[in-house]
Amino acid sequence: MQCSAKAARSYRPLTQVDREEIMIGLRNGDSIRTIATELGRHPSVISRQVKANSTEDGRYQAVWAHNRSKRRRRLSRQRERIADLHVRAYVRNKLTLGWSPEQIAGRIGFDMPGKRISYETIYWYVFKVERELTRYLACGRKNRRKRKYKNAKRSLIPERTGIEQRPEGANNRSECGHWEADTAVSRQSKAALMVLQERALGLTFLEKLPRCAADEMAAALTERLERLPEHLRRSITFDNGQENRGHLQLQNELGVATYFCNPYSSWERGSVENAVGLTRRVWPKKTDYELISDDEIAMVEYRLNTRPRKRFGYLTPLEYASRVALTG
Repeated sequence: MQCSAKAARSYRPLTQVDREEIMIGLRNGDSIRTIATELGRHPSVISRQVKANSTEDGRYQAVWAHNRSKRRRRLSRQRERIADLHVRAYVRNKLTLGWSPEQIAGRIGFDMPGKRISYETIYWYVFKVERELTRYLACGRKNRRKRKYKNAKRSLIPERTGIEQRPEGANNRSECGHWEADTAVSRQSKAALMVLQERALGLTFLEKLPRCAADEMAAALTERLERLPEHLRRSITFDNGQENRGHLQLQNELGVATYFCNPYSSWERGSVENAVGLTRRVWPKKTDYELISDDEIAMVEYRLNTRPRKRFGYLTPLEYASRVALTG
């Protein structure tokens, strides 16, 4: 009796019962083809099984063959990922710097010519091999919580201009010099962190504020932006926090246009919200900003500006800014 075409094409691992039948058939002197017919298998399956799992003296023991086969299958699924030690060290180093697996995968070709790695492989390696590296990943909740929006209150910011009037060059990132500003605060002290993000170049500026207030915010923004040429300080987009009441000072002293997003619409300033999130990975919400030194802030600012960006072809903001030569 010949095996059916379906049985020949389908893959069914041999069970321990199958191996016992093979052992009995061999001891009775049956041929490989006869045993295959009895089990409904192709003769080559039985032949490979006997050759691969026989003992050194040529005998086929069902239990021993079954255990050896299971061990071989288990080990075959444990293929080592990131076998290249240099690539592994590169991945580990960049993760500790706060880079995402996708950024590492996109950037490795620049730093290590000829090397390639998938970001999925990096995730697999982190979760399966070096789980201690998971603390460097940007972790979020498994399920997003539904936001509860309050009724928008009357804005108390004088001469406020809505984001709807922001120029198209700022909206589509085709023009340099348009910024978004925000603050990261903590209940531990009055000190806060100002985060300033440029939309087209991706540059990030960080500055510690003695308190989250309008005068301190305006002074910090003026101090950072007045160093830049005029074409790199066209506008700033704020939220409706009271620390942004001093926006008119920026207009008068620097000639910078100021715009405000709609109440409870932080997504309209997605760039700076993302930048604030990145700083939170270094300084969680309960961090006392009063205890953070200016050197620490400068170090984190440098790290953010040397992280590769997918939209820049995995160049860093500093590299991309130098490419466009800051010519406006």
